[in-house]
Amino acid sequence: MIVDIHTHLFGAPRKFFHGVARYITHEFAKQGIQESNEEVGDSLMESSDDPEAEGLLAEMDEAGIDKSVLLPADFGLALGEPEISIEEINKRYAELAQKHPSRLIAFVGVDPRRTNALDIFRKGIEEWGMRGLKLLPSSGFYPNQKEVYPLLEKACEWKIPVLIHSGATMVHMRSKYSQAIYFDDLAVDFPDLSIIAAHGGGAFDHSQMLSIMHLKLNIMIDISGWQITATKNYPYFCKTLREFMDFAEPERIFFGSDRPGLSSVMSNKDWVELIKNLPQKAADEITFKKEEITALLGTNAQKLLNL
Repeated sequence: MIVDIHTHLFGAPRKFFHGVARYITHEFAKQGIQESNEEVGDSLMESSDDPEAEGLLAEMDEAGIDKSVLLPADFGLALGEPEISIEEINKRYAELAQKHPSRLIAFVGVDPRRTNALDIFRKGIEEWGMRGLKLLPSSGFYPNQKEVYPLLEKACEWKIPVLIHSGATMVHMRSKYSQAIYFDDLAVDFPDLSIIAAHGGGAFDHSQMLSIMHLKLNIMIDISGWQITATKNYPYFCKTLREFMDFAEPERIFFGSDRPGLSSVMSNKDWVELIKNLPQKAADEITFKKEEITALLGTNAQKLLNL
């Protein structure tokens, strides 16, 4: 079984996509392609809108992905509220998971600074059948600040995982809020909580996350976003992944795509194939065992989510 633990469908504001476009147009310019941030951002926004998950399911079929975890992202307090409320966005994600129970799993995504954050979280888990919590600190809060803890306490009570963005982020979000050091407090204060650091602290700045994970055994990572690293510097990608497996154990690493945001870098089909081929095609004499890659692609998520 292959499980993508990090996917999105809709709900991000135009300002977010224009921020992502700044990076993409910069990369285009290196190739002699001139595009405006606005044109690329609007195109990204249009192509990423997948309200019925039809595009995601087609990509999953093409890539051989059996299940995907849907992560609503709450940008509202940072970039402006969406046309529909974050509560309604969460409910729609939950309904898609209910509609496709053999393929989709939904987490609750909410900014803990909202006055009704705990109520949205409770509804998502107890009424709508959602299976975890997604937090986006780069929208303006630290993972270890007081507003976050009531949600983490409920996650412990319900015995569900929490996936938290870590590492650098695009304009107009702030990377200072999502650095690895703040995960250390979470591991101390919630030692029995399964905490997934999305993006592993960032493949270009992973050492602090790795040092924390080495000793704080409830911290895990997903490798979503690492498509950029694998494309630009494949030996470095292999070295980084090997370090996580050596010092933080293969059982705490999860496959993720962050689709649709990374689709322009690498298709999910190619991303899955790249990971599958690591035992045969790793760089610089780095080796991966088949069972390690099987665990990364799906077995770890199966155990975590009781699939």
